[in-house]
Amino acid sequence: MSNDTYSCFADFKKAEGEKSFHITCEMENRSRTYAIIAPHGGMIEPGTAEIAKSIAGDDLSFYIFKVISKSKPDIDPHITSTNFDEPKCLELLENTKTILAIHGAKDPKDTPKERVWVGGNLRVAFETHLKEMLQSLGFLVEINPKFTGNSPKNICNRGTSRQGMQLELTKSLRDKIKDDPDLLSKFTDAVRTAMMLTYPVN
Repeated sequence: MSNDTYSCFADFKKAEGEKSFHITCEMENRSRTYAIIAPHGGMIEPGTAEIAKSIAGDDLSFYIFKVISKSKPDIDPHITSTNFDEPKCLELLENTKTILAIHGAKDPKDTPKERVWVGGNLRVAFETHLKEMLQSLGFLVEINPKFTGNSPKNICNRGTSRQGMQLELTKSLRDKIKDDPDLLSKFTDAVRTAMMLTYPVN
């Protein structure tokens, strides 16, 4: 996850209007309990959109915000999770109990490079379930103090329950998953199961 380049969606749209980059939004409202979102998809945090859609499958709500092209390579079109206010996304949040946000992070300096950093207000329980579900795949699952995602303004905590989950997936992990459809399926099935164990339907 990067720092803010734009403070809100209005600033973002103004920059897009100046042809700095081109964005798309994709949303399916299928469930009032779970929504999987990737607010930094496409060229911002590559691979997060595809992972989010795979977790959602055919029955859960999802929201994807993607930058699909930009005119200058040094542009970083990024709105942090606490400031993200794209209208379609806010509408989904207001009608969904819990949110799972998928983000991309830089690789750590030490090994292993493939890491899953768990955040959100439900991070402690989510970490426990996710470690169990991902054990067979050998990915390191942990809570990173830099990405706790515990702010009430964080997009993952803005569902109606105010209890959400967040994943920061390192670049090496995302690269490994995107090149292996079978691994993508196993990974996202495990995340989906852990999410539902963390926030079960009453």
